[in-house]
Amino acid sequence: MKKSLRFASAALAVALAASCAAPAFAAGGSSFTKSETVYAVMNADGSIQSTTVSEHVYSASGLSKVTDQSTLTNIQNTESSAEFTQDGEKLVWNTDDTDVYYKGDTDRALPIQATVTYALDGQEAALEDLIGKSGHLTMTIALKNNETGTVNVNGTDRTIVTPLVTAVGVIFGQDATNVVAAHGLVESAAKSNVAAFVTLPGVKDSLSGLLPDELDTIEDYLQDTITVEADVTGLTCPQVMMACATSAAALGTDNVFDLSSLNDLTDGINQLNDAMSQLLDGASQLEDGTTQLRSGVLALLDGANTLNNGAAALDKGLGQLTNGLDTLSSNNSALNSGAQQVADGVLASANKTLKEGGLIDTDMTWDNYAAVIDNILTMNDKTLAAGRRKMVRTIWEQAPSFKDSQLDLALYLSATKTNHDLEAALHLMQNYDPSMLCGLVQLLTSQEAKDTAKAELKYQVENSQDIADVRALKDSLSKIQYFVSSVGQYTAGVQTAADGAHSAKDGSAQLAAGTKTLYDGVNTLSDGASQLNDGTHQLNDGLNQFNEEGISKLTGITFSQIINLLLEIFPK
Repeated sequence: MKKSLRFASAALAVALAASCAAPAFAAGGSSFTKSETVYAVMNADGSIQSTTVSEHVYSASGLSKVTDQSTLTNIQNTESSAEFTQDGEKLVWNTDDTDVYYKGDTDRALPIQATVTYALDGQEAALEDLIGKSGHLTMTIALKNNETGTVNVNGTDRTIVTPLVTAVGVIFGQDATNVVAAHGLVESAAKSNVAAFVTLPGVKDSLSGLLPDELDTIEDYLQDTITVEADVTGLTCPQVMMACATSAAALGTDNVFDLSSLNDLTDGINQLNDAMSQLLDGASQLEDGTTQLRSGVLALLDGANTLNNGAAALDKGLGQLTNGLDTLSSNNSALNSGAQQVADGVLASANKTLKEGGLIDTDMTWDNYAAVIDNILTMNDKTLAAGRRKMVRTIWEQAPSFKDSQLDLALYLSATKTNHDLEAALHLMQNYDPSMLCGLVQLLTSQEAKDTAKAELKYQVENSQDIADVRALKDSLSKIQYFVSSVGQYTAGVQTAADGAHSAKDGSAQLAAGTKTLYDGVNTLSDGASQLNDGTHQLNDGLNQFNEEGISKLTGITFSQIINLLLEIFPK
C-alpha cells in the first residue's frame, strides 16, 4: 500500500474514504458487514493516475464460507494468511476469522472529480512550466460530483447529487508566503503552510431555487470551485490532498490539517530510518563474522597447521562484530535524544493548548500530566470557568451584541426548555419580547434558578469537544511516554551487546594461543558454530523482513498521511 500512496513532486494525492454495508466498489451478503477506503494517485492537473481500494469484511460468527462480491482486480489479503476462492466477481473466504482485510485495483470513476489549473501573475500554465519561478500564484481546483440522480419536486424532474463531505488541503513549502484561501482557512507551521477547505460539491446546484438567496452562513461549504493564492519565490511543487465521505464523522476532519508538530515528526522518522540502516549493516557484519568463525572451526579438523588460521579468522570475525556493535552503540545517544525531543515537543504543544484554553496555569511534566488532566476532568471551578469563557466567545463571534451576563439565562433555558440544546435556547431568547426577558432575568435571582444554570454549565462543558480532546490527550501522552521508554530499553540492550563483544574480542587472542585445548573440543565447537551461523542468518533475514514490512513503510509515509496521523493523535 505504501507504494500506491507515494506521489512524485508534481503529482496530487487523493484519499476517498467511506464506511458502509454496501460500498461503492463492492457488495456482500447479509451475514456480514463491509467497509471500504479508496486511494487514488492523481497527476498535477487532477487526472487519475492509479486507484487502489482497501476492503474490510467482518462477521461476528466468522467468515467461513461467506460469499463476498467484488469487481476489484489483483486482489491481495493484507492482514492474514486466509485464502479465498474466486468465481467471477464472487469471493468465498475459507477462514474462521472474524475479520479479513484485502486490497485491489479498479478503473471505475471516483465519486468526486478534480480539475486543477495554475496561473502565475495571471498567466495560466502547466505546473511543470512554473516550477522554480517567482510571482503571485493562483491555484484553482474545480470539483465535480459524479454521484447524481433524478427526483421529482413539485411535478418537475430535478438532477440532484449525493452529498459528499469533501476536505481539500493545499500544502506549500517555505517558498510560499501570504497564503490566502477564499472560503477556507490557512494554518502555518515552521516549514509549511496549508490552505484547507470543507465543501459539498454539486449540492448548491441541486438546491437551486429551493433555498433562500441569502446563504451566507453556509456559503463556505457549498463551493464547487476553490481558489488558493500565494506569493512564491522559486516555486516548489505544492501538494494537494483530498478526502471525501458521506458524513463528516466518516471523514474524520473535525480538526483539518493541523501542522503544528509536522516538522518535528518528519525529522524523527528520518532519524529512525538512519538508525535502522545502521542496525542492518551491523547484522550483516555479524552474519559475516559467524560464517568466518564456522569456517575456522571446521579448519581445526584438518590439523594443527590449519588451526592457527582458523583462530585468526575467528579473531577477525569478532573484530567485525565488535565494530558493527560499536557503530550501533555510537548512535544510542542520538536515538534517545531524538525520541525525547519528539515527546517533549508534543508535551509542549499540549501545554500551550491547555494554557490558551485557560485549563492550566503551569506547564505539565511527564511526571504529573496524568494527575493534571484528571483534575481538569473533575469539572472543577477552573475547568467550568474556562468552558464558560469559550461559550461566550463562540456565541459572541456569531452575535457580537451578546453579553456574558446573558449566558446564565441561556443556560437556564437550555436546561428547562430545550433539552440541553444551547443553540436552541439562544434562538428562543431572541424571540422573547423585552418584558418576558426581564421576567426571566428576575427569575434567575432565585437560588434554585442559579443552581439550575450552574448544573447546565457543567453539563455543557463536560460534553463539549474540548473536554473530549482533553481525554484523548491523556491517552496520547501515555503512548508517547511508553515509546520513549522502549527506545531506552533498546539502546541499553545494544550497549550491553557491544560490551560483550569487546570481552569476546579480548578472549580471541587467548583462544589463538590455546589452540591445543581448542583442538580437543573441536567437534563440540563445530556443532555450536553451525547453530550460531544459522541463528545469525535468521537474525539478518528477520531484520531485513522487519525493515521491509515495518520501518520502510513508516519512513516511506507520504506528507498527507503524516497530516492525517497528527489529526488522529494530537487533536486541537
